[in-house]
Amino acid sequence: MPIKPWRALDPDGGAHYLSFERRFRVVVEDPERTWRRVWIPAVIACPLCGIDTGLRLAYQSGMDAVVEAACPVGHTWVEPRIDVSQWMAYCRHRAGRQEIDWLWLIEAGFGEEPPPPIDYVKEIRKGAVEVAKYGKRKAKAKVRREIRSVKKKVGKRVRNEAMRPVAALLRTAWTMQAGGVEPVKTSRRRPAEPKPPKTPPVSAYRKAYGVQAPAKGPKCLVCDDTGRITAPGISVPCVECDGPAAAALEAAERRAERARQGKDERRTSTTK
Repeated sequence: MPIKPWRALDPDGGAHYLSFERRFRVVVEDPERTWRRVWIPAVIACPLCGIDTGLRLAYQSGMDAVVEAACPVGHTWVEPRIDVSQWMAYCRHRAGRQEIDWLWLIEAGFGEEPPPPIDYVKEIRKGAVEVAKYGKRKAKAKVRREIRSVKKKVGKRVRNEAMRPVAALLRTAWTMQAGGVEPVKTSRRRPAEPKPPKTPPVSAYRKAYGVQAPAKGPKCLVCDDTGRITAPGISVPCVECDGPAAAALEAAERRAERARQGKDERRTSTTK
């Protein structure tokens, strides 16, 4: 029997196995139409229990002559109403092959019933109702949170006011037991963190220990700020610096600029 074991759909390999959730239909000719052929869909059902949904149909090429069916309960039977060639064409259609010669079979209604049409108006209305319910739940939850917060604050304030005389009585009893000494009120503020000590400058250490400041050497190590390089029989101008006159002029310009900016007022007042 091709139903057992069950195989996957493989039309090229000869395995025509399909299972259906909805009802399966075959097409038969209408006997009342004599001048034109008309196909009428007929539903396949189990002959023992009458179940017409969840059926399984199988046919193995080269091994079977008819299509075998099975219902969800476990009943198996041979279904002579299903034409083998039509069943194989339908399996190829389900496998993704579009054969023009067999499109009339699908249009006539052969195969699994299509799903029921979707009522978009009903679905939109249902979705709108769900969204409204969700918004209503969120709004109620927000209102409850706000009410709970206000009640908590008011309850805390009422408890504090109610316990204020009790606290005063306990404070008086503690004072009398301690001999009339008022309890020390502790501050709720955190103590300030101690700042690290400032390190004095090097000049303060030199002044404290009486150490003289190191003498500043010449800026130009070539001519010793003389502006000329001299040696026995040689006296040439120094090219590494501008000479003492240029240095003095630059220092004078710096002092004049500081005087214009008012940075040397304290120094001038102390010298006077």
